[in-house]
Amino acid sequence: MENRTLGDLLSSENKDHFYIMHLSYGMNKSERKRLWKYATDNNMIGLDLPYIVKKDWTTLSDSERQATPQNWIRQFDLFCREMHVGDYVVILNGTRSVLGIAKITEPRHRYNPDLSGNKNNDFFDHIRENVKWIKKYQYDGCSLPQPLTFDNTIERVTPRTRSLRWKILTAIDP
Repeated sequence: MENRTLGDLLSSENKDHFYIMHLSYGMNKSERKRLWKYATDNNMIGLDLPYIVKKDWTTLSDSERQATPQNWIRQFDLFCREMHVGDYVVILNGTRSVLGIAKITEPRHRYNPDLSGNKNNDFFDHIRENVKWIKKYQYDGCSLPQPLTFDNTIERVTPRTRSLRWKILTAIDP
């Protein structure tokens, strides 16, 4: 993968999409830094909506799903149902830098309330384990040429639907 961009990597695997995720804006820097370390040390990525989604997303009843804010329904569906083995996920530190690029290696997500429910509040409840880190930057990350604003924690990026994000992020050299 030397001297190849994320776009080259996607093209070589006939991929027409990738996902972006960011560590929450609401967290302070030390909390985000701790979560990033946990993710890279344990080869995982995660998603959580505390106090609202309190069990495995794939087992929620229709009424439980309807009680979830609409924008989060889409995010959980992306993370728990639509990501597949071989998909790439670009982890952003807010809107200004990339923390890393992960490749999904497990077919299913896992719900583990012990990660957020323990005394250390280690990580998120919904996880993708055993991701392969294509690139792991230090917490300060790799600066983007311009900020990428978006409203959700996770989004699917294609050249058609998110062309600016596609253009900027596929130029990253993993």
